Amino acid sequence: MNGRLKLTIVVILLMVLILIGPASGGIFTIPQNGTVFIGEQGLDITQAGVNSSNQIGWFTNGANIATDSPSARVSVDDAQNFYIDPAVFGSKTGQWYRLSDRSPAFFVADPSLSLQIYDDSANYDVTNDTRDLPRGDQASFRIFTNLAAIAQRPGISMFPVTIYVVQPDNSQLAAVSGYPLTNIGINKSPFSTGPVWDTRAYQNGTYFVWVICNVNNMNDNYRVDGKTQTSQLGRVQIMGPNPFNETQVTQVPTTITSVQTSKIPATPSRTVTQVPQTSPTVIPTTQSPGPGFFLVLAAIVSAIVALTGKAKK
Repeated sequence: MNGRLKLTIVVILLMVLILIGPASGGIFTIPQNGTVFIGEQGLDITQAGVNSSNQIGWFTNGANIATDSPSARVSVDDAQNFYIDPAVFGSKTGQWYRLSDRSPAFFVADPSLSLQIYDDSANYDVTNDTRDLPRGDQASFRIFTNLAAIAQRPGISMFPVTIYVVQPDNSQLAAVSGYPLTNIGINKSPFSTGPVWDTRAYQNGTYFVWVICNVNNMNDNYRVDGKTQTSQLGRVQIMGPNPFNETQVTQVPTTITSVQTSKIPATPSRTVTQVPQTSPTVIPTTQSPGPGFFLVLAAIVSAIVALTGKAKK
C-alpha cells in the first residue's frame, strides 16, 4: 500500500469520527449554572459538572452553603438523562449545588406562560372578550414566558411552542392566513408573531386559543395552566367587519380557506385533559463545535503531515 493511499484512508476514517461524534450542545444540554424547568426530562447535566452517582443539594435561604447540611439532596442516577421531577423539585426551586464541592450546578425555575391576542389594526388587546376583534383586522399572538432561558443553552438559539386555535364550528386550525401554528421558534419574552392573522377570511364567533410548550416533555409531565400551557378557556371574538375599513367589508370571502385539521371534541375549552398529547418536534439548531472537534482536527493535521513525509521518502 503506497503512502498516498494510506494518507487517503486515514483522512477518511478521521472525518467519519467527526461526523458520528456526539453533539456538544442541544435543547437538553444544561451548561454550568444554567436554568432548568420543572417537568423537563432527558436532560444532560454533565456540562454543569454533575456526573452519574453524584449528589446535588438544595439549601434554604440564609444557610451557609460551605458548612451547613442541605435541606434536600438528590442522588443522580444518570447525569445524561436527568428528570426535573415536579414531586421532587416543585417546592424547591432556586439554586442547586454539587455536594462534592458545594459549587452551583443549575438553577431550577417554575415555568410561566401566557398568551395575548392583539388587534394590530386597532392597537388593542382582544383576549378573553376584552374587546371584539372586527373581521378584517390584522391580529398577532404575543407570548410572555420565563422559558426564554432555554434559548441560552449551548448550540441552540430558540425553542418551540405550539398555538392552538379552534374555530366556532369546533375545527382546529393548523395555520392562520398561511402562518403555521406548530413549532413556533421563541427566543425572548415578550415574543410577538407580528400581524399574521388576516381575519377577513374567518367566520364570526368565538375562537378558543391557547399555547403549549412541551420542550423535553415538560407539558406531558407538568400540565398546569399558566406554566407549561395557557388555559383552553382563552378566547377571542371575531364580530362583524371593521366599520372604519370599508374596503375590507367587500372583500370578505363566502367560504373559509384556512387549513384545517380533523375535528376536535365539541367543547374543547372546558377541560385541560383535551390538550393534544403530541410533543412538538424540536426546532433544528446549529451545533457549536466542542473541544473534541479541535482535538480531532489537530490529529488529522498531524496525520497528514506525518504520512506526507513518509510518502515523500
